[in-house]
Amino acid sequence: MNIIKQIGKILSERDTNPKFINSLKKVREADQIAESISKRLIELEKRARQQAVNL
Repeated sequence: MNIIKQIGKILSERDTNPKFINSLKKVREADQIAESISKRLIELEKRARQQAVNL
């Protein structure tokens, strides 16, 4: 995630193709969504393990 932000910052400081910048923003948004989903799956996995232990 931090790498994408760093790349975006470097490229946005330069004179770069607006379409490329827009696509980079979409990649960053997708990365944030993927990170959120991953965290949620980890939480669900922990909860499932805890329920299995309690059985």
